[in-house]
Amino acid sequence: MEFNDWINQKYREFRGDAIGHERTQKEFAEWIGVSSSLLTYWRKKNGKKPKQKNTIDKLIKRFGPEVYDVLGLTQTDTIPLDQLPRAVRDRLTTAVYEVNLELGSRGLSGDSPESEDIVIEIFEKHGFKYTRTIKK
Repeated sequence: MEFNDWINQKYREFRGDAIGHERTQKEFAEWIGVSSSLLTYWRKKNGKKPKQKNTIDKLIKRFGPEVYDVLGLTQTDTIPLDQLPRAVRDRLTTAVYEVNLELGSRGLSGDSPESEDIVIEIFEKHGFKYTRTIKK
């Protein structure tokens, strides 16, 4: 889906079925945290995609990880780790480091079921809940 189609869909969802008060584009822009003129630009056919990190972060905050897909980004392109609490950031960094060491020492790629088992074990050791994505 093109970004302009996606943002138009999100606007329609935002407007909803409010009786007596249809939410405006200005309200939608304020809810996202961008100017109404920028939103107008995005909604146009063949409009530009957002490229500024702070703008992308605002979209991610409102709409979640689907923003990465619609913008053609990988999640590592824009994850604002510096905004996490220091203790969480430190635990996450340590867990990722340990995963990379363990997978590397075993010569595993990140996409195998065995790799996922290792990731789950290490992340849980550091206090993170992990949801399995690969069927065994």
